Amino acid sequence: MLAFALVLLAPLLCSAHLAGAARVEPDDPGAGSTTIAGVSSPGVPSVAKLKIPPGKRIVDAELTWTGNPKNCRPPGRGELEPVAPAFWIGAEQVVAERITGGPHGDIAHANVTERLPGMLAADGSTIAFHGLWQGLGASCGLGWTLHVVWTTGKPAIDIRTEAAPAEGRPGDRLSQTAVITNTGDMPLVGVTADLDSGPCRISIGRLDPGKQKVVSCPGKTPVDGQVAAEARGWSLGGWPVHAAATGRVQLLPQPQAAVSLDIGQIEHIPGTDAAEVPVTVQNKSSSVPLVDVVVTGRPVSCRREIARLEPGEIFSYRCRASAGESVDLTVVGRPLIGGVVAESAQLVQATTHAVVPGAPPDTPPGVAPASPLDAPPAPRYEQTEPSAMRESPEKAAGFIAILGVLVMMVSVGALSSATRAGK
Repeated sequence: MLAFALVLLAPLLCSAHLAGAARVEPDDPGAGSTTIAGVSSPGVPSVAKLKIPPGKRIVDAELTWTGNPKNCRPPGRGELEPVAPAFWIGAEQVVAERITGGPHGDIAHANVTERLPGMLAADGSTIAFHGLWQGLGASCGLGWTLHVVWTTGKPAIDIRTEAAPAEGRPGDRLSQTAVITNTGDMPLVGVTADLDSGPCRISIGRLDPGKQKVVSCPGKTPVDGQVAAEARGWSLGGWPVHAAATGRVQLLPQPQAAVSLDIGQIEHIPGTDAAEVPVTVQNKSSSVPLVDVVVTGRPVSCRREIARLEPGEIFSYRCRASAGESVDLTVVGRPLIGGVVAESAQLVQATTHAVVPGAPPDTPPGVAPASPLDAPPAPRYEQTEPSAMRESPEKAAGFIAILGVLVMMVSVGALSSATRAGK
């Protein structure tokens, strides 16, 4: 009976002893804590008063309990009864979040910070723990402890961010700036800012109430035109704070990329039936480099891998083809916009076609062949006819007439000389 009486008196004794045991958080004069405890016998509630000074804000409340107080045994059994996993307090059902071992049995733990108002009675301070029936004839009670921490301060943080310049293309360089403000009424420590344009993590350290800190980070304009920033820190009592913000960059229209592919004047190689085909590839854009530039097609000798072409750059080369062979070429390149290689859907390309003409006929002795430089090179050939120097019929007839006159004059002169010699 004496032991049972002590069990019933335990809530009152524990409440009276522990209610005034406030713990002040370091460097936070507005913070405090209290602990109340007791033991509820099966079916008999233990009632305690939770005394929190007016104007305080509860920031943490943890409830622990055990179904195995010292010297408590179920009838006819020597082992301790397992801890109760859940029970009701007021309008809230409390479920164990974790269970640890203790000197007198397992201990269940649950954080009830957000649910504490629903556990209190109508007066806002009384809390009643009802004992549990752990089995027919069981006499074990429920030992419990509630630890509550409060503060008058409200830790809070705010962040705003923007980028300069305020407009650009994806990949363009920019500077992201963030302003972090302690908007609460207590100091913050361990404050850091994360700016995603770099990305950059910047350590700020301590930030007193109302104070601001401006930080910046070099980066590049994102594809979606949005820069983000986050700020984190802790109060002196160890309570975390967090804030996030975004800023916009007005995206400019993307520059247009273009490439050209041309075949120049095809020249036959003397003494062979082959010809040299001059090919020219040019990056026609004004500000967009091209990478992974490749010329494909036929003949195989005319294929090339150029790798990169700067804006306006020209790449020329010569390849060999046979007389009468068809030259069909295609060039493909990837635009490099803002340092980012374009996707396959943004490839640029150009095609060209030419037919290598047949070898020119033999040139008569003493007549120089026509020079390829005499005719302006055509950028693209569909078909080229053989070229050779030919005399016009009018010039040929005149030459024959003059030659006939000269022959007649020579003949007449010769006859006259012969006649005078005979006389």
